[in-house]
Amino acid sequence: MAGLTKLLSQLRETWGKLGARARALLVAVAALGGVAAIAVGIMGGAPMRVLFSGLDPKDAAAVVAALEAAKIPHSLDGGGSTIEVPAGDIDRARLMLAEQDLPKSGNIGFEFFATQSFGVTEFAQRVNYRRALQGELERTIAALEPVASVRVHITQPDRAVFEQERLPSTASVTVELRKGRELGDRQVGAIRHLVAAAVEGLDSGDVTVVTTEGVLLSRAGTDSASEAALDHELDLERDLERRITRLLERTVGAGGVEVTVAADMDFSRIDTTEETFDPEQPALRNESTQESSDKNSSSGFAGVAGAQANAPGAAGPSGPSSEAGSSHSVRARNYELNRTVVRTVGPRATLKRLTVAVLVDGQYTPAEGGGEPVYAARTDDEIAQMQAVVENAMGFDSARGDRVKIASVQFRDRASGEGTRAPEPVSPVMWAAIAGGALLLVAAVVMAKRRKAARVVPTEVLSLPARVGDAEVALARAEAGVALPGAPGLAALPESAEAARERALELAAADPERTADIIRGWLRADQPA
Repeated sequence: MAGLTKLLSQLRETWGKLGARARALLVAVAALGGVAAIAVGIMGGAPMRVLFSGLDPKDAAAVVAALEAAKIPHSLDGGGSTIEVPAGDIDRARLMLAEQDLPKSGNIGFEFFATQSFGVTEFAQRVNYRRALQGELERTIAALEPVASVRVHITQPDRAVFEQERLPSTASVTVELRKGRELGDRQVGAIRHLVAAAVEGLDSGDVTVVTTEGVLLSRAGTDSASEAALDHELDLERDLERRITRLLERTVGAGGVEVTVAADMDFSRIDTTEETFDPEQPALRNESTQESSDKNSSSGFAGVAGAQANAPGAAGPSGPSSEAGSSHSVRARNYELNRTVVRTVGPRATLKRLTVAVLVDGQYTPAEGGGEPVYAARTDDEIAQMQAVVENAMGFDSARGDRVKIASVQFRDRASGEGTRAPEPVSPVMWAAIAGGALLLVAAVVMAKRRKAARVVPTEVLSLPARVGDAEVALARAEAGVALPGAPGLAALPESAEAARERALELAAADPERTADIIRGWLRADQPA
């Protein structure tokens, strides 16, 4: 404290020795410094995005030279193989580099096939296509905010003659994360689905994601459907926890509730087909009718037998004749029982049971004498009311086997006055604003002290005899305690009337109330008794 006081006194002395122009210049420089600090903080806090990663040193040097010529800010990472630019300049930088056909190697995409070369074998074409696909995927994944650089490796076995001999395609993704950042489960799943959708015959379960520090973020062979099911269960638990916490914090205060929800989900899909028959209501299915008739005729012959009967002009045979026939019809009717078919498809996810555990902080009463507050647990009525609120919020179902447990315990961090939530980190922009504001505040305080000191005008001592007005002014200044050393009272008269006028104006501005009292006294003295 002594050193700080000495430093402040030296600053005041230095400030007092400066002229008006120097002071104005110093204030202006301080203000400009604050503005510059804010601007630097804003520019420094601008997010950087990966422009290219895994570049060859020659291509990296060419890209850096092009960015410097275009006056685009950039930074190098990964030993010079990764180039980052501000997020607002990344599109302009890519267009400018594409115009110059940069980079010519490294993690390039399908522009690799912009130039056709003759005599390339089919195997070389497949390798080039794989390289181009890996480069495009690396560019896309590097656009994620937490990712600083990325490498993608794709393995596609040759096609087999027999289906049972076919090997699946696999892929691995290596990501380098920015400092203090991490990839969430959803982002890892998004990377796996992105790679699987871009590669033919690749399943998302066959994509492995790992960090450069050796942390395995996903494992190949896991089913994407099971991951989606786990995400659904996790989302349900987190949503219920937020809802219950928000409701109870209205009563016990922020940070006084801790909620944990465990959901038991059944992700088996049920497909049921039911067929029923109604024997009481038979239904006519079809009906057919067939009709047929037959006629038979017979006759008896009589006449002369022999050749005469066959001679020309002979009488024909004569005799009785008879006819006989039959007819029949067939009608067929087919009946069938009434049948009802019902197909039921169950939901993809079924909630089997919910278990909720809630910890609630008690009440604190200020202690006498300024000691630690006295803790008191929640009453049974309060716990019952909270349990009713929680059951309604979660959709409690006793038949399903749901359970809710609420306990009133003392939170040590709240009892000691500490918050349960960690303070948010201060951004560079905030630090710059704080520094600029501090500079301006120091400058304002110093100027205010100088103005206050300027109001104190050295008092000249009057010598008698003197005029009444000069004596009253001198007395007023003496009462202010600014008499010259060695002069206990009144002394020398001002050298000129103009100097006395200026000093009187200064005194009036420094102490307007005292000046008003003196003028009132003069007015009363001029009035007749």
